[in-house]
Amino acid sequence: MSDATAQGLTCPSAQPDMTDAKVFGVLDGTPDEPRISYLRSDAKVGAEVIAALRVDPVSVFRFSAQCETSRCAQFDGRACGLGKRIVEGLPPIVDALPPCQIRATCRWYAENGGAACLRCPQVVTLVRRDGSRLSRVAQL
Repeated sequence: MSDATAQGLTCPSAQPDMTDAKVFGVLDGTPDEPRISYLRSDAKVGAEVIAALRVDPVSVFRFSAQCETSRCAQFDGRACGLGKRIVEGLPPIVDALPPCQIRATCRWYAENGGAACLRCPQVVTLVRRDGSRLSRVAQL
C-alpha cells in the first residue's frame, strides 16, 4: 500500500495530540488483562477534559487519528509493523469482529483484515514494560 493509497487511513493506537484524534474506546478489564470497550460513536476529547483527568489520557482511552505513515516509527515504508506484530504475536480474544466505528478506515484492518480485529480489544496504547506478550509485541 503506497502513501497515496494510505491517505485516509486511521491509526487505531494513536496519541491524543495527533491530527483528527478521536476517542473510540475506553480502557476496561484489569491491569493484567486489559480490554477495550468500544464506543458506539466517536468522541472528541478536548484539552480541558484531558487536563482534568490528571492521568495520561491513553491510560483511560483508546484514540484513533490520521495515520502518520512515514512520520511514525511503526511504519516500515509500506505498512504498519505494529499491526502485523499484533496479528502474529497475540492470540485472538474474541470469536467475532467487535463493533468498531473505525473499521472502515483502520490501517490494521486494511492491512491484516479481521485477524487484527479479533486481537484489538486487548491492545492498549500505554503498555507496561513487564515482559508480557503484549509488551513484547508492542516494542520495536
